Amino acid sequence: MNKIKLAAPAKINLFLNINSILNDGYHELEMVMQSISLHDLLTIEKIEKGIKLSSNNNKIPLDEKNLAYKAADLILNKYNIAKGVKINIKKNIPVAAGLAGGSTDAAAVLKAISYLYNLNLEKKELYNLGSKIGADVPFCIYGGTAFAYDRGDKLKQLPDISKTWLVLVKPPGEISTPAVYNLYDMMNPDIEIPTQKLLNEFRENKKIDWSAPFGNVLEKVTEKKVSDIITIKEILSKFSPELILMSGSGPSVFAIVKNKQKGEKIVANWPREKDFVGCFHTTRYNTLI
Repeated sequence: MNKIKLAAPAKINLFLNINSILNDGYHELEMVMQSISLHDLLTIEKIEKGIKLSSNNNKIPLDEKNLAYKAADLILNKYNIAKGVKINIKKNIPVAAGLAGGSTDAAAVLKAISYLYNLNLEKKELYNLGSKIGADVPFCIYGGTAFAYDRGDKLKQLPDISKTWLVLVKPPGEISTPAVYNLYDMMNPDIEIPTQKLLNEFRENKKIDWSAPFGNVLEKVTEKKVSDIITIKEILSKFSPELILMSGSGPSVFAIVKNKQKGEKIVANWPREKDFVGCFHTTRYNTLI
């Protein structure tokens, strides 16, 4: 095979807690990450030499600054592959949105090159490569439902939650993840997320009780930079969802809803024209199209 198409799913954070600052300056995180049906589409093709990157989105870099490019460069060099790849990324995941859009593209590229060049790498080997690219890439290798800790790159798989519908909203504009963490350090918000209690919800492999105290310690911080988050949460609350939460460092916000019909109703009646808004569901990570 000379060409392969893959779906690269976005992720949301079902909770996010920060314990401390690690010796290397990174924050010690505890969070549950979840793949959702919103995804980018990647086409990866063998070529004689080099890495060629293209996309339908002019907001992403098409050189070594792109995580997908870094992934291709890393795996081709590590395994001494003399030939190259042409990568097209059809972006459906909003950029700089707290949804791991760049990380999931990188994970898909690692899987694709392993397959196209008959490396047959196990997930653990792909995980180790991914950890050299970015903290979210290891999760995007495995996907599904997982507890991520340390810098967010160490994982413990959890039982997949049952198919759950959600409405995802991202306001216009982008937010810098480092800027959010820097502001968190300055604000030092007194927010406590009951990590163990919430993990029990997932470990018991039952229907999740969305009234449990889910939270994201970065939410109040990002709201200082993006006031639209507060407005979006107020609008979502009028539809009485099961849960409203910001994903990652934001500014995307999601609302858990009872069914697809309710989610589609919210999307159809969304009053803000410039927001990205859609109805999606939780999913396993299945990349091959």
